[in-house]
Amino acid sequence: MPTVSLETAALLVQVAFLVGAITDGLAIIPMLSRRVGVALFGGDASQDNPGYRYAMGIGASLMAGWTLLLLWGATSPIERRDILVLTVVPVIAGIVLATVIAVRNRVVLLSRVVPLWIHLGFVSVFYVVAYVLSLPFAL
Repeated sequence: MPTVSLETAALLVQVAFLVGAITDGLAIIPMLSRRVGVALFGGDASQDNPGYRYAMGIGASLMAGWTLLLLWGATSPIERRDILVLTVVPVIAGIVLATVIAVRNRVVLLSRVVPLWIHLGFVSVFYVVAYVLSLPFAL
């Protein structure tokens, strides 16, 4: 297994946190704007209703909280690196599972979520690599 310096590991974990924070921060936009959500994932903007807005409001607040958690992790990357694992499982795994179910139920087209899955796959691999490379520096 390759070894890296403490500085390199800390920078790698910090960048991973920042990539996640940007990803999550951007994910809030389609949650709060039905038009943006429809443009990205398809659907019918006229199907907006109070129940949908309520669910998306809750989801957006949780996503904002996770965004702030990732930014907080970036301030002490080695000490808070375990957040990377919690982000991969259950957060990213849960998002992927939810989109698989949505595709199977024809709520969203497969072609609309494949780019999301690719992005989340890269983020997950990046997180796991950063976490593993930081293990020798566990406090």
